[in-house]
Amino acid sequence: MSRRQEEFYCHECKSYFLTFLRTNFFGNYTIVCPKCEHNHFRVITEGLVTEQRHNEKYGKTELIMGLKSTLRDIPWHNDPAFRRSQLKAYNGGISSKI
Repeated sequence: MSRRQEEFYCHECKSYFLTFLRTNFFGNYTIVCPKCEHNHFRVITEGLVTEQRHNEKYGKTELIMGLKSTLRDIPWHNDPAFRRSQLKAYNGGISSKI
């Protein structure tokens, strides 16, 4: 069972935050913003967030708390430090002296 990070945008406080989802997550989940505690109601299938809101056929709801340490004003993938780290990870990417 592996896990992956998922970025969420909270339109209430206009912040981005990360959560970690496992591949065995399936059903109704409420993702809670760590800044303003706004609830994001989603259906997760095999650890992937869908565009669906809660659905009665999936049963009870489980909570996933966003990580307060990951709150950002810009999307994670647009952050220059993140982009550099991705390029460094790529074999043949930019020099590690940056």
